[in-house]
Amino acid sequence: MSKEFPAYSVDRFVRESETPEENNRLGLEDYKQLTERLTSSEVRWLWAPMAGFALAYIGCYLAGIKYGSEKHASVMYLIFIAFNIIAALISVNSWSMIPSRSIAKDSMLMITLSLCSAAIGNTFDTIFWLTGLSPFKQNLFTNLFFVFAILFALPGVYLLGRVCRVKFGKKPLIYSIGLTLVFVAIPIFMNPGLLTGQPEPYNLKEFIFGLLYAIGIGYLAALSLHLWRYAQGRLQNSARLIGISLILLSFGCAIYAGLFTSTPLSEIPSSPVHIIIAMGYIIGAIGVRRTELTIRIIFNLKDPKLPPSLPLIEIFGPSLGLEVYQKMESRIKDAFEELLRAKAETEMKQKIISELETEVKLRKETEQALILEKEKAEEANKTKSQFLAMMSHELKTPLTAIKGYGQILHHPPGTAVSLDESKVKEIAEQIVFNSSHLQTMIDGILRFSQLESGKFTYHKEEFLANELAEYLEALLNQQQQFSRAKFSMEIPERQLKLYTDKLSVQHIVVNLLMNSIKFCKDGEISIRIAQSGKDLLIEAKDTGIGIAESHLEKIFEAFYQVSHGHRRKYGGAGLGLSIVKKLTEELNGKITVESKLNHGSRFEVLLPDVVRDKT
Repeated sequence: MSKEFPAYSVDRFVRESETPEENNRLGLEDYKQLTERLTSSEVRWLWAPMAGFALAYIGCYLAGIKYGSEKHASVMYLIFIAFNIIAALISVNSWSMIPSRSIAKDSMLMITLSLCSAAIGNTFDTIFWLTGLSPFKQNLFTNLFFVFAILFALPGVYLLGRVCRVKFGKKPLIYSIGLTLVFVAIPIFMNPGLLTGQPEPYNLKEFIFGLLYAIGIGYLAALSLHLWRYAQGRLQNSARLIGISLILLSFGCAIYAGLFTSTPLSEIPSSPVHIIIAMGYIIGAIGVRRTELTIRIIFNLKDPKLPPSLPLIEIFGPSLGLEVYQKMESRIKDAFEELLRAKAETEMKQKIISELETEVKLRKETEQALILEKEKAEEANKTKSQFLAMMSHELKTPLTAIKGYGQILHHPPGTAVSLDESKVKEIAEQIVFNSSHLQTMIDGILRFSQLESGKFTYHKEEFLANELAEYLEALLNQQQQFSRAKFSMEIPERQLKLYTDKLSVQHIVVNLLMNSIKFCKDGEISIRIAQSGKDLLIEAKDTGIGIAESHLEKIFEAFYQVSHGHRRKYGGAGLGLSIVKKLTEELNGKITVESKLNHGSRFEVLLPDVVRDKT
């Protein structure tokens, strides 16, 4: 039932040249225009009960319905009930539309409950009367609702007074005495027989209840009159409407009490007093609706057309409200500027902290890098020392043997040393073996140095697998002279055409073979070179001492052997597998190892995209 707000001027609120004071002044003028339009709309509502009852009386007269008859009473009272219910519905709808919880909303809740209680009581009275369950207004159950209507209205007036800055002191009590006397005098005046001891033979019980009701409603009327006189602020008009409503209802109830001893019970529903009471209900509902519209306009903060100071003016009054707003605006501005300064200062501090954190992080990273470099340098020095000590031992061993055998062969004349041909041949073989061993170590060191420095050159060329087989056969024939191990070689496709760096492949094969020979003195050693699609597979297997699982990740490191120190069980520089790994990686291949302690080892090198078509 709630309608949209009437349109009003908005041009005044969009001119940027206006000062806040001018803006607020113009906003209040527009607000006054709005309230004037609301008032003109409410005046039309005030005439509704009068017009409704007038048309009903005229209609009954034209229809020949006798005044005071049961049919006439039914029509008149149903119109009264309709206005009562309409007022209750308007109040409920308007109260539900009031935004947020506030004292004003609480006060309107009490007024709404009062109007609803009256509507419920009158509705049940009508039902009981028309259905014949009880005579008109003779039901105790319905009378309780009218008592509740008074009880709800009292706190509603008090709360509305707080909103409108009304102080309820002793004046309402003084007013209530006079109004109560008036409300009691009205029914007595309507029944002069009461003063002579000859009351009319009508409903004396309902008359007494009406007097008590008038006494109670007298205080409510006094509060309403006080509220009507002293209400301030934007809800002033709402307070006055509700005050007028309660005064009319009080006056109507006083007349109603007199009817029960001066008028036949069947004619009471036709009485014109219902016009006064219906107007009271409608005016009360209009007061609730005016409150709803006013609050929605004042506190509609999302609407840029309304001055922001309007809620404060509503609370504190025009002059004080504007002063409070200006102080708040100034403080908010100062607080906002302080907030901006604090924000800028915080951002600067955060920037400094971030820079310090970055610097600390860089220093930590630098410190960590220095520690790592120091550890690497110390490890390099340690490795260098171990390498020099190891190489001095490893190089000295074959040189000592060569020198000793040379001295035997080059004995001074006249000595007793005499060598037969077989002995000389054995010595020569040992010299050749130790020389070969020495050359292998020197070649390994030089090759590793070239790989580490990046000076090792790669030259891809086409060659047959048969060339690799012949090189391997010559190498095996040479090594068989100095080893007790059993050698086997498997190259099933000797006519395979290969395209890669031949020298690197030879180095891989040689170092894998020499590694197996070193750690397999009496077992079996096999070398297999085969095709795997477009890839070349090189496999070296032995039944030697094997490698523990804990050492598998380190065997490809330079100079690493499972046994360390000058008294290592197996000789060599410890570069063979490291050279194999580096050469394999340079050729984009991969190397894998499978080994178990005391069960031998298996190394597999896979060189990708090496095999070409057969010749």
